[in-house]
Amino acid sequence: MSRVRPEERPTVWMPRVLTRTPPGVYLAVALPVVMVIAATALQPWLPPSDLLRDSQVVAAGHGGESPAYGLISNVGIVVVALSSGAAATGWLILHDAPAPERRLLAWIAALSLVLVLDDLLLLHEAAAFMPWTAALVGGAYALAFLRFVIQFRDMIIRDLDVGLLLLAVGSLGVSVVTDVLVAPTQSSVLVEDGAKLLGLVAWSAFVLRTALFALGHRRSAGPGASSGASTSPGATTTPRASHR
Repeated sequence: MSRVRPEERPTVWMPRVLTRTPPGVYLAVALPVVMVIAATALQPWLPPSDLLRDSQVVAAGHGGESPAYGLISNVGIVVVALSSGAAATGWLILHDAPAPERRLLAWIAALSLVLVLDDLLLLHEAAAFMPWTAALVGGAYALAFLRFVIQFRDMIIRDLDVGLLLLAVGSLGVSVVTDVLVAPTQSSVLVEDGAKLLGLVAWSAFVLRTALFALGHRRSAGPGASSGASTSPGATTTPRASHR
């Protein structure tokens, strides 16, 4: 996989990378989340927080269990788990693909799995038995994601859905800030967990489309492509396959 040379970089690249993802993808990510949160807020049977928060937390607060507790939270877990499986499957299929693409799929599969385990087992809350441990766990997650972005920044900017990635990071950031700074109320829980669900769905869409892009690019490259292939300075490069 050839690296984009500095002189080939567009002078204004952000608008281009943000419009790379078709508008229909953003709509498919955001509209179901908006509908789910609206239905959760308007339904008359349970407080919205009982459906949005982690089922273990809700059950502990009520001293009992219900299949409805944490329903929306569990939907987010399932969506991310499916995306992690898609990335892992792509990693297995592309066993002879160029190394950067396999590493990219391995990273996003691992990051997705960490999100699933953290949300399912409440690892960030279980680590809060001392004042500094929760911050340590959160810092470890942030450093892992930063390492991912730095390692694959050229590929992300050149080929992948930057807009979806920014939407995921921004939404999860809003969720974390709301959780830390705002006293819990039904309204704040709707904002916190609604943003969290949007972030998880956006991340899952990013992961799925990245896996599809890697598979499509490998198919267009043909069986003769190898990780050692390179483009000579005077050679004409072939445009990479689009994953739109």
